Amino acid sequence: MLIHIGIDDTDSPDGMCTTYLGALLYRELSRIAEPVDLPRLIRLNPNIPYKTRGNGAVVMTFEADEEVISEIKDTVLFYVSQLADFEHENTNPGVVFLEGEVPDELREFSLKALREHVTIEEAEAVARKIGAEYFKFKLGRGVIGSLAAIGYPLEKFTYELLAYREREYWGIPRRVKEESVFLADRWAYPFSYDNVDPYKRSVLITPHGKDPVLVGIRGIDKAKVLQVFEMVEFGEPVAFHQLYKTNQNTDDHLIPKKIGELKLYDSAVVRGKVVGPYWERGRHVFFELEDDTGKIRVAAFEPTKKFRNWVRKLLPGDEIIAAGGVKEHEGILTLNLEKFYPVKLVPKIEYRKPKCPKCGGTMKSKGDYLKCKRCGYRMPKKLIPVEVPRGLEKKIYEVPPDARKHLSRPLVVPGGEDRILEILES
Repeated sequence: MLIHIGIDDTDSPDGMCTTYLGALLYRELSRIAEPVDLPRLIRLNPNIPYKTRGNGAVVMTFEADEEVISEIKDTVLFYVSQLADFEHENTNPGVVFLEGEVPDELREFSLKALREHVTIEEAEAVARKIGAEYFKFKLGRGVIGSLAAIGYPLEKFTYELLAYREREYWGIPRRVKEESVFLADRWAYPFSYDNVDPYKRSVLITPHGKDPVLVGIRGIDKAKVLQVFEMVEFGEPVAFHQLYKTNQNTDDHLIPKKIGELKLYDSAVVRGKVVGPYWERGRHVFFELEDDTGKIRVAAFEPTKKFRNWVRKLLPGDEIIAAGGVKEHEGILTLNLEKFYPVKLVPKIEYRKPKCPKCGGTMKSKGDYLKCKRCGYRMPKKLIPVEVPRGLEKKIYEVPPDARKHLSRPLVVPGGEDRILEILES
């Protein structure tokens, strides 16, 4: 019989993370039961304010006899009770067990948890209805992610290899030789990506917290991901590593919506016209977007760095497709921009002084008239409208790797260029 195990919300800033616990359990349970596939790392709605780091849940599926299933459940609950950091207020684990096939109703719940806001009560109601067994620790918010991860239809997926540290190294700077990461990235790109930021010359595979993760290596080719890991040189021992299948970098969190339909915590793709000029506040860039159903403020925040330069080139009247998450900023519903695509750009007109009609020289403003700097010819001041290049192309503009959400699909991933248009047309 199949048994699906979902685990979530075990993270804490002081060490423990869900993927570490999941990797330990996968290794332990594989001794007593047959794994059906790799464990899966499922990222859920990135806009939820009380999410854990990356808002990821782990699910694994085993083929097991009835007597072994009981042992599996006991082992999982023991590991969670022993390893989760219950002293931290945001650690509220949940564990879900489902035997047999995954019902369609659970798949629908999973997609809602990915794209919208769901409550613990909704998750419990779904679990009871489909006959799933669930366990809550403290508030038990992890039941939402655990249940959603089991039901997630992982039709599009990528891989992430996570290597973990020996416990005595938790909380101190990670020792990874940067040049080896750049060499490995050059060799494997684009089949493994987001390992480095080539513009900042920084390494992206090492997290910065106190958690057990030493490196995380992503890609669409399982062999390339493993080979990158083998090429990276470490200055500390690697405790163990685990390869996950994941919905990261798929854009599966985005759904097409009208602007008037947007709700807090949605992840969506909208199409509209830019209203008015952009403005800036605290290094953040804002503009308004509207369609026939409403208007919303759009933001490119400071961490998106040079991406803001492309946003600054937008003009009132431009028609664009915008993708991002809906949050509140300064009490206003705001679409946090992840990427955008210019559909139709208005002409950009600049008014310039004409050349001297007598000698072709440069005219200089002198009050209400123009005077040629070369021959002195004078004429009434009349500027000429000239259409100038916009500096934007019909292509997708995306935030840089170190500002990218786990779920956002980089353009380097095959099909990344077409994904927003695909979503909007679906």
